[in-house]
Amino acid sequence: MKRRATVVDVARLAEVGPSTVSRFLRGVNVSKKTSAKIEQAIRETGYQPDEAARALRNGRFQTLGLVVPKVANTFFGQTVQMMEERARALGYSLMLFTHMDRADEQAKQLSTLRRCRVDGVILTAAPNTTADQIRRELGDTPVVAYDAAFSDDVDSVVLQNREAACEATEHLAAHGMQKIALVGAKPTIFSFAERIEGYSEAMKSRGLQPALILAEDYDELRYMLRNTLRIKERPEALLSLSDFATHNVIRIFEELHLAPKDWVPLVGFDDFAYAPLLGLPISVIQQPIEEMVRTALNLLMRRIQHPEAQSPPQVIRVPGELVRRRSCGCT
Repeated sequence: MKRRATVVDVARLAEVGPSTVSRFLRGVNVSKKTSAKIEQAIRETGYQPDEAARALRNGRFQTLGLVVPKVANTFFGQTVQMMEERARALGYSLMLFTHMDRADEQAKQLSTLRRCRVDGVILTAAPNTTADQIRRELGDTPVVAYDAAFSDDVDSVVLQNREAACEATEHLAAHGMQKIALVGAKPTIFSFAERIEGYSEAMKSRGLQPALILAEDYDELRYMLRNTLRIKERPEALLSLSDFATHNVIRIFEELHLAPKDWVPLVGFDDFAYAPLLGLPISVIQQPIEEMVRTALNLLMRRIQHPEAQSPPQVIRVPGELVRRRSCGCT
């Protein structure tokens, strides 16, 4: 069996010392002439750095964990793609887990990431997660909360959910609609709970009565929507909590054989690929996913690269954007 090439073999062929090869591999400044000789020697010897040994020496495995509820919806699907691309640019691999909003699954996944000695974790926490639970599973592994701020003791990046829901509600009211209903499932999810608060505050500030169509799952939500949209005194407008909720609203419109011109005016959270392409293009609150991903990774890198720093945790809230199309009543 052919012996694996070593740094010494590369150094001998390049006619430099092993320490010079090591500096080259670490990215420390080496002259262009010497770098060219080392690169040629690496190609000729077939040398492959021992990443496991390097990781054991410096305690870094250049791997990050990403734990989210699911990847089927637009927001988390785009988050995963952008997170992987940006992590790769920073020199890190990404381990992905989905907990489906189950705290027991989340605990297992975080424990696995700790055993794998990831350098840090980006976490969209399951409902009712606490900082103590996270520390029990992750120990001192750096963690940043994404989309769900579960503790003031943890760096977090979230949407300005209350403000966005308030803006969407005010926009529908500005079209003259007073009976505005909020539609969604799994209302205990952090971002959804904040959006419910923002909607309710906007309605009460106008002297209007909030109307909540909230369910534990999307099967129940569709049942509630069918009954609500069949009655004569149905809502004048709808605000949906997520793209999943919006999809289900449109599905019920179609089941009830409503032509697009007869749809109840609607604004939804999260944009999706075919939202502008429907018979009645959907108005949405668009989340700045690229900015959120970049900010979360910057916070995590700060904790990974400067573990001795005792800077206080940051909760960074980024604004959403109301994208006006025709479903809300705009022309």
